[in-house]
Amino acid sequence: MKTHPPAEAPALPLSQAAAGGVVSSKKQRLLMIGHGMVSHRFCVEWVKLGHDGFSLTILAEENIFAYDRIHLTQGLSSSGEAHLELAPASWYSEHGITVTLGDAAAHIDREQRQVTTRSGHIHAYDVLILATGSSARRLSVPGADLPDVFVYRTLADLAAIRQRAATAKTAAVLGGGLLGLEAGRALLDLGVQTHVLETAHGLMTRQLHAEASQLLEQRVKASGLKVLTGCITTAITQEEASLQLHFRDERTLTADMIVMAAGVEPRDELAQACGLQTGARGGILVNETLETSDPAIFAIGECAVPRGVFYGFAAPGFDMARVLAEKLAGRDSRFTPTEYPVRLKLAGTDVVTIGDIRAEGNLLTWKNQGMLKQILLHEGRVSGVSLFGSTEDVGRLQTAVMQKQRLRFWEQARFVKTGSPWKPISQDVTQWPATAAVCQCTGVTRGQLSCAYAAGCKTVAALSAETGAGTVCGSCRPLLAQLCGSTTSPAVRLAKPLLWTCVVATLLPLLHAVLSPIPLSPTVSGFRYDLIWLDGFWKQVTGYTLLGLMVLALLLPLRKRVRALMHLGDYGAWRIIHTSLGVLSLMVLVSHTGFRLGFNLNKVLMMNMLTLAITGALSGAVIALAHRLSPVSARWLQVGWTCVHALLTWPLLVLVLFHILTVYRY
Repeated sequence: MKTHPPAEAPALPLSQAAAGGVVSSKKQRLLMIGHGMVSHRFCVEWVKLGHDGFSLTILAEENIFAYDRIHLTQGLSSSGEAHLELAPASWYSEHGITVTLGDAAAHIDREQRQVTTRSGHIHAYDVLILATGSSARRLSVPGADLPDVFVYRTLADLAAIRQRAATAKTAAVLGGGLLGLEAGRALLDLGVQTHVLETAHGLMTRQLHAEASQLLEQRVKASGLKVLTGCITTAITQEEASLQLHFRDERTLTADMIVMAAGVEPRDELAQACGLQTGARGGILVNETLETSDPAIFAIGECAVPRGVFYGFAAPGFDMARVLAEKLAGRDSRFTPTEYPVRLKLAGTDVVTIGDIRAEGNLLTWKNQGMLKQILLHEGRVSGVSLFGSTEDVGRLQTAVMQKQRLRFWEQARFVKTGSPWKPISQDVTQWPATAAVCQCTGVTRGQLSCAYAAGCKTVAALSAETGAGTVCGSCRPLLAQLCGSTTSPAVRLAKPLLWTCVVATLLPLLHAVLSPIPLSPTVSGFRYDLIWLDGFWKQVTGYTLLGLMVLALLLPLRKRVRALMHLGDYGAWRIIHTSLGVLSLMVLVSHTGFRLGFNLNKVLMMNMLTLAITGALSGAVIALAHRLSPVSARWLQVGWTCVHALLTWPLLVLVLFHILTVYRY
């Protein structure tokens, strides 16, 4: 454990420290209390800016380095939490950051500029940052502190819940918001029959309009979760080996375990104890530069309430971390509140809300096949958005809410008719909104790429290395080239082998379609080459070989979905493998059919397979030739052929299944 004793010389005024005006050769002592996601993001921003005039020390309450709370639910399904770690211990030491784990701050002495920890160690500071986050709200009802009643906030909470779920048969989750629904789904995946209880008469009622809330409830129930709304818990009692919840309307519910996921509260106890100003409903009051009522102390993340507003999620905290890092570097950076998207992503359900969709105004609605989109207009300007089942245009809609953009009458009519108020997005990626995702595989946005470009990443390779964009499927590389101001896309690795493989993959199906069938052997004795498609045994060998190759080719795109595989190998090599599997499938197809197209549905199946091979080969050829095309042409040609290729896959699966059934049945 490393500590910093008080300095002998008096601390510099904050105005000098924050502005980088170091008048002494001694580094300024920057101390941060709290080590969550926002604290880590500050470290990342701090390292980028190279604060040579500061030494950074972090006091962490937990015995683990910062981890990803956003995906905390995923940790319920396994005992390992390593995938949640944001950075290893070596990263902090490499960048000169001292992190003290498991020794929380207990007292702040503003006069002496010292922080005392629970173990009694004293840390002096010139600048203090409070990043204490928030704590899970525990309902103030009798029995809330009984065994088997859990809150859901930290890895320790996660471990306790997972241990109890191993023997529990039933569970109740108190809270029908984002956290409650995610916790309920995770418990259900662990095999525990789970009820989600909500005091309001609907799910996510703070974010969703009544119709969207009802649609969400239907979808959640269909997934296996049981939902009870209008349940106001008045007490929890122990009933032998189980717990019983008592509701205001005299209903009861028995469960083996209870998880409270009814929101969070800012942790401001240290701030209150040392006399810092706090909000009426809690939280540390800060101004637009994140400064508290003490000019030597700043607050960021969920513990801070800029202009009295409490943000209970990570995105605003990340912005605060960036702003404060820039301020300490001497820049005139200020935190500007904006409308952040609130997202719920469960199996088969994607919900995004921006702004207040429940406020007064003109509500536009588009509904189609289980999808619901709503835009709230106030005096003709976008003030709220709700997307259920489809997140198309989310970046542009967020920008519209932030800028209070006016929707003209024809844009309103287009939204009601098509679900989008605008025509398809501009082909010029430099004109895209900053929040629009350029790389769909990794989620890297145009804004992130523009920042990386401004920071010196002037080539596609540099942008990919810095942000991860274009490292998975490569379809966005023409867009990266466009951002770099290039008139052509960079050549992919193994472009020539990929091109020749695609040429072969294009010629084979064309030959299959135009050549006459291979004639049957004219003799019944001697070598019978036609037995390979006449004999039942060989017919099955070639058929199942073909099926195996097709399945393997269909599984390759899963690389986009499996995080561990995303950065394994070069995408050019993956393309060659995928196209080679197509070539092998066509060669086996010849041995299976003898260039015969078949009849009726078998002919439809053959034409589908040949067309599938051609479209896939054309998509690969565009990638191989992208460096000879304009970025816009390369992008849209590849996207177009890839979409057609993907669409043809679905009828193929049905036709193959039907073919197998008819062969064995008839």
